[in-house]
Amino acid sequence: MKKINYLIAAIFFISLSAFAQDIEEVKIKSKFYGANKMKKAPKKIYINSFNVNYEIYKEAIDFKAGGNGGRIGGNTSNATAKAAIGLGGIDANKMQVKTNELYQNFINRLKNEGFEIVAAEEAGKTDVFKNWQKASGPIIQENLTGIINCIPQDYSFYYKRKTTDGEIKKGFLGGIGLQPKLSKALGDAIIADVNLYVMFSEPGSDWMKGKAAKVKIKTNLRLVNNHAISIPQKFKKKKSTLGKLFGSVKIKGATDTYPAISSVQFTQGKIGLGATSQFNGNLKEDVEINNILKKQKIVAYQKQGSFVPTSFTTFSNYLDAKADRFSTTTKWIEVDGDKYAEGFYNACNTFLTKNLDAFFKKIK
Repeated sequence: MKKINYLIAAIFFISLSAFAQDIEEVKIKSKFYGANKMKKAPKKIYINSFNVNYEIYKEAIDFKAGGNGGRIGGNTSNATAKAAIGLGGIDANKMQVKTNELYQNFINRLKNEGFEIVAAEEAGKTDVFKNWQKASGPIIQENLTGIINCIPQDYSFYYKRKTTDGEIKKGFLGGIGLQPKLSKALGDAIIADVNLYVMFSEPGSDWMKGKAAKVKIKTNLRLVNNHAISIPQKFKKKKSTLGKLFGSVKIKGATDTYPAISSVQFTQGKIGLGATSQFNGNLKEDVEINNILKKQKIVAYQKQGSFVPTSFTTFSNYLDAKADRFSTTTKWIEVDGDKYAEGFYNACNTFLTKNLDAFFKKIK
């Protein structure tokens, strides 16, 4: 009997060790405003958002404009450097299953703590969501280039509109101020918002590039704390003559930036000074996910062409030096889909569990 117990214990500690090697230590930080007031709130929670996002493709671009530097500096050409990296082997179905598990764990914990989950249909009857659209999971979609947004099964939410690219919009500035209004409309129910971001890329240093365009992408699979997603702007051809003349002017190499913050938020009460209670749970630092993606970097570098007139140069030398120059580097990395899904789940689930522990500790 003792041998069996020792065997079980050994298996348990081996499992813990394997889990510990899978992700770095998850350290959270939280702020709670009005905890005592939230203690007295009805034990009802409406889940306003539950978004799980993971990155499968990253593209970066740098542009160095040419010009005329006179007889000393000479004429220089435009230079463009573009790098792209993608992950292969990720199974969308497995990612959906893990997202469903994260959501079900979250729901089960809330119910075990004695909370009633407010149905989406009830929230949809409020004026807050008047003329909004309803969507239900499971959903896997690319809201931003290279970023997959996964919505769990058996979960429904409301959105204001969709852009032409399919990006979901939740009102003005992403729905700022919506939670207190919704809490009031639902009889002071607590409003929950969960947003998770697992990224594999990060920008590398490109200083000391001189007269050249240079871009560097490093790989580092992690659940991010606070990250800026940068996406090169796409240039659209203007169809009409008026559009060609008065269309928006874009700068070559320009990027759009979107914030990516992994967070758990609970909001309760109406808008007003001291009237709204809120718990904000975040990470102290990124949580690295190990043994899935080797750390590496890709670099695209393009030196500018230059021309300094001398008695030996010709007009063809000038034209050659002034021609636009491009450099492109692309890499595709295969990963184990099972290991990726498991590492993603472990990091996200630990983050959610620790934040729920901190939240319920304060309101008991």
